[in-house]
Amino acid sequence: MNVFGTVNDQTIYLPSTPYQIRLNCKDGGIFVGGQEQEFRRTNPKDKVPVTIIKVAKFFGDLGKTKDALWWQLFFVPSPKVDSKILPSNTVCVAYIKKQSISALNNLATEIISNQKIDPAQGIFEISFAPHAGKDGTYYSVNFEWRERQKDEVPQLKLIQEFWEVCKDDLIDLDGTRDMRNIAMLSPAQLQQLLADSKDEQEQEQKQLAGK
Repeated sequence: MNVFGTVNDQTIYLPSTPYQIRLNCKDGGIFVGGQEQEFRRTNPKDKVPVTIIKVAKFFGDLGKTKDALWWQLFFVPSPKVDSKILPSNTVCVAYIKKQSISALNNLATEIISNQKIDPAQGIFEISFAPHAGKDGTYYSVNFEWRERQKDEVPQLKLIQEFWEVCKDDLIDLDGTRDMRNIAMLSPAQLQQLLADSKDEQEQEQKQLAGK
């Protein structure tokens, strides 16, 4: 039988729908399948090494968060990641916002400047940093970067081969159904989009307050 397909250890697997990861900033951790505790795969301080293979910018709604700027991350778990946490050699997709975007952008900029290489050549380690908010503790996604260790080098060749053939197939229609791709917007256009969104939210709040 061949219903869902198969994959071998010498290829990168891209499911028909990318493997959906929730980087849960409310509870701190990687969640798969929902936000309840039974879907938790990691704890805040756990470091999960991955190769980020694509970053895209979107604006819109995801879950309970409305009219936000998002970065869409496609990545592949390092061979060091237990398959009980994330499936081996499988393309995953997740979304980050606000402080998490700044953290990843700053780190990538430092690597490009100091290391003189594309950060995707190395390994990003994902964990969660706690912050004190008015409603209690919340988390942002923390990113660290390191060079590949010896047993992670062979996977890079697999990823490069996959990228050459499948880079145009890295699409998540489900996650972005209420978003728009803003890659082609100029900084001024993006600023105007954010300003218009803020005005709309303020108008909606005034209307609700008047009822």
